[in-house]
Amino acid sequence: SSGINAEWPLRPGEILIVAWKGTILPYRTSTLAAEASLLGLYLICESIRLYLGNKGNLTEQAFPLIIFILLTIPMVLAYVFNMVFQTYVLHLDAILSYIGITFCGLEFILGIVAIVQFSRPRISS
Repeated sequence: SSGINAEWPLRPGEILIVAWKGTILPYRTSTLAAEASLLGLYLICESIRLYLGNKGNLTEQAFPLIIFILLTIPMVLAYVFNMVFQTYVLHLDAILSYIGITFCGLEFILGIVAIVQFSRPRISS
């Protein structure tokens, strides 16, 4: 596995949207800085989450997948913030957030399935 997943195309889009909104729309400096900082925290947390999910899957270890599952919660909250609570919410923000929440939900379910599989005792043949 290359470590690249289906959510990767969302990241540059979100960065470009914030940059575009910052240059075109009338933001207060403190508001733009706060939203850009939240985007930075989101990108860091999402990168860590995806790394742990990939590591847990490749090594078939439950612990990294548990952390992966726990980090899914703040990611969903970040998508909800992008969809509802930003100063300016574009239709593209909402679409990217819906896609992100969908992937997080699928990853959550598949992460739980993987944890159950990796936690089962192995039968040697």
